[in-house]
Amino acid sequence: MNVKMSDIAARAGTTTGVVSVTLNGAKSKTLRVSEQTRQRVLQAALELGYKRDPRASALASGRNMVIGLMLLHIDSFTAPDPFSSIVAAGVAAGASKEGFNVMLYTAVAEEEGDRAASKINRQIDGLVLVLPPRNSPIVEECLRQRIPVVSVLQEANGTSPTVNSSDYEGAKLATQHLLDFGHRRIAHLAGAPSIHTSQLRIDGYSDTLIYAGIPVHSEWLKEGEFLRQTGYESTKELLRLPETIRPTAIFAANDLSAHGALGAVHELGLRVPEDISIVGYDDTWYASILSPQLTSVNINVDLIGRRAVEMLIQTIEGEPQPLELILPVNLSVRGSTGPAPTAQSEIISWKLQ
Repeated sequence: MNVKMSDIAARAGTTTGVVSVTLNGAKSKTLRVSEQTRQRVLQAALELGYKRDPRASALASGRNMVIGLMLLHIDSFTAPDPFSSIVAAGVAAGASKEGFNVMLYTAVAEEEGDRAASKINRQIDGLVLVLPPRNSPIVEECLRQRIPVVSVLQEANGTSPTVNSSDYEGAKLATQHLLDFGHRRIAHLAGAPSIHTSQLRIDGYSDTLIYAGIPVHSEWLKEGEFLRQTGYESTKELLRLPETIRPTAIFAANDLSAHGALGAVHELGLRVPEDISIVGYDDTWYASILSPQLTSVNINVDLIGRRAVEMLIQTIEGEPQPLELILPVNLSVRGSTGPAPTAQSEIISWKLQ
């Protein structure tokens, strides 16, 4: 049965105008719907099996029913970057559920500043911005045009909402896991300096080692840049360090750089985890297809995308949101980590010759 506004109004004992304002967000200068009436209308709609028509909602509210999604880095558009593709899938699923379409903004690395900001316009009702650098002009441009914006993994700026994970705690989990296996020489492949989460992961790693009474050698902190190739190159450098400080374990800032570390270890004739243990970060599908399967910090990437679009739609609808939502993390333990080997320096030195 096609349920009409008049049917709901009759059931709720009110007018079709009140029903339209309640269900579709129609604008009215004269109607003020009390919470009691609103709940009565929603209950009547539920009982009658009413399903919202996104087109009617858009016409009533003056919205386009389109959400923008901007991925700022060129690697975000390539298949080997599982993080961005999973975030995008979460955003699309959450938007579709609420009757919104998604417009992909093709801003790339060379357009991270004013050029990317200039693409923002009122064709969209709001924007999900993934991994923006600090002080991004894109956020400022959205605020100038009064376009709601929610960022993914950005330092809280006090002006627009952002969805983050507990990255400091995640780095502590990864590092403590390796300490519990007896490792005392643990290196870190850091993320890109421009990304907010990179420093949090460095801090969690460093603080955990210091708390365990282990000095952090500067040689243990290497570039990873969230890229497989950089992780590969940095790991080769780590394994050529002097025996006294050569790491027995590596904590990488994401799964891609951890994959690069795996490749370097295998190329040098070493075994994971017998000779070197490796922990990744994000726990994307990538982690489970590597050999051995990768121990990784799970930040529930899909949920981050869904929460971001949920907060954005609620902002569009005028509901106040927290300026920062921090999602919990956990550790997925797989085959890439194990006990620290005995006489590690001698074993690796012999294999590297």
